[in-house]
Amino acid sequence: MTYERPLYLFERAEELVRAQMAKYDPSHDWPHVDRVRKLALKIAKTMTPVPDLLVVELAALFHDLDDKYSTSTSSPLSTLLSHLLSHPSLTPSQSSLILAIIPNISYTSELRLTSSSPTQWTWQTSCPELHAVQDADRLDAIGSIGILRVAAYSGAKGRKLMEDQEMEKKGVSAEGHFKEKLLKVKDRMKTDYGREEAERRHQTMVNFLADLERERQSAL
Repeated sequence: MTYERPLYLFERAEELVRAQMAKYDPSHDWPHVDRVRKLALKIAKTMTPVPDLLVVELAALFHDLDDKYSTSTSSPLSTLLSHLLSHPSLTPSQSSLILAIIPNISYTSELRLTSSSPTQWTWQTSCPELHAVQDADRLDAIGSIGILRVAAYSGAKGRKLMEDQEMEKKGVSAEGHFKEKLLKVKDRMKTDYGREEAERRHQTMVNFLADLERERQSAL
């Protein structure tokens, strides 16, 4: 399934995202965004009915421009994207939906909404464009790619790679991140494609952690 992509809009959008993501470590770089964009479209095309693919692709492109990676001097998301989302190929409702999706993609925001904002949570459970992007972003966080991204992020943050007895708080190492968060991701997928692929990638992480433990024990 194809759809008409406004080339000028996507050229400018990609320029903006490439420039923004160049500021971050390899766990949140342009290749990550591009993988999420392509996977979100793939997921969306398996859904019935098919969501708005233009919204899905742009929301996926912009998904890491949210304030979780911004600084105190960063422009608000709506300001940063205003010249793109006012493009004539987008309706006001499409632009509004893209801006609504972006801050609601993350695993952390979903956990927060389930307990603090029932109305917003109802919207989260019923927006297919959000679900396509959420599942794509979460799939890129797990499996073999997820293992590489955890290592990259941990290195950038100076985080220990493995849990040890000297650590006061569990879950702050790369290894701990799997146990605290990534092994739970498969249970929060929204689409049929996402659930099936998450099971496969989950097993990759389980196997990796088992191998890691064997190698740790062999050094004792």
